[in-house]
Formats: sequence, C-alpha cells, structure tokens
Amino acid sequence: MTDERIDLSPLDPTVDAERFEAAVHSIGVSAAAQLARRRTRASVVGQLGLWWKPLLAAAAITGIISVGALLRFQASPVTELENVGIAEAIGMPDQLAEWVRSDEVPTVEELIVAMEGES
Repeated sequence: MTDERIDLSPLDPTVDAERFEAAVHSIGVSAAAQLARRRTRASVVGQLGLWWKPLLAAAAITGIISVGALLRFQASPVTELENVGIAEAIGMPDQLAEWVRSDEVPTVEELIVAMEGES
C-alpha cells in the first residue's frame, strides 16, 4: 500500500464542457420518446390500464382455487350448534352471559364467584 493519492481527474466528464453537454443532449433526445410515453401513462386511469391484465389473471386464479377448495371440502350441516349463542361460542361463562342478556348488574362478590367457578 502506498500513501500516494490516485489522480481521478481523467474520469471527470465535465473537463470538456462542450463534449459533456453534447452527450447530455444526445441522451435527452434519445430518451424523449420513452419519457413522453411514461408521461401519458402517469394518470390514474393510465396506471390502472397497465395493471388490468395482471389483476384479471390474479382474480381468475383466485376464483379457480376457491371453487376447487369449496368443491373438495364440502361442509356437513351443523345441527348441534344451531342453538348456540355468541356468548357460548366465544367461551363466556354462563352466568356472565345471563347477566349480559338480562341487563342485571352483578355485585363484585357475584363476579368473583362466577369467574373463579369457571377456571
């Protein structure tokens, strides 16, 4: 390793200002058509227009998989859960569910007894 600095000035593109500006202009002219196309697609409608084919394909695949899953896993009728309320379904203690249904206000002691009895 040497402590000499490396001279990178030959890599500086702005040394020849005319040549640099000509290169920038040439790139701008070459990219003008593509930039114009991108500007026309910048609207919301233009962006949605670009995505309609992939979205339609994804929706079709999702629909096919869903129909296949529904046909494969046909649910049997549930008869034993027809009379189960929400409180019972989420595991709420019976006494608490009864208090909620009847708008009865329990005492602190009743709450403690109900909660300890279920655990």
